Amino acid sequence: MGDRRKAKRYAIYLPLQVYISPQSSRECFTAQLRDVSRSGIYFHSNVALELGSAMELTFALPAEMESGPSVLVRASAKAIRVTPIPGEETPVYAVAATIDRIDFVRPMISHAA
Repeated sequence: MGDRRKAKRYAIYLPLQVYISPQSSRECFTAQLRDVSRSGIYFHSNVALELGSAMELTFALPAEMESGPSVLVRASAKAIRVTPIPGEETPVYAVAATIDRIDFVRPMISHAA
């Protein structure tokens, strides 16, 4: 059938903070990032998300050798596929989401003495 993705995906295995905003309260949990592109993200979660769930995602890209501090990535996304992963000891779900907005934040470096 072939790959229908529009953007190149990068395999990356990092902790991912997921913030969900239900009607009245804000829920946060940690998931495991598996891959990302400019238009989508795929991660494993112990929380079963509903299709169409809006979420804010945050993860830190590690610092490159000699190039400075890590970069914080923040994205707004929507769940388009949530699939249970069979054979896991505790329930784990594979989540695919489209990215609506993505921001890269470099920490401010202070040169104060």
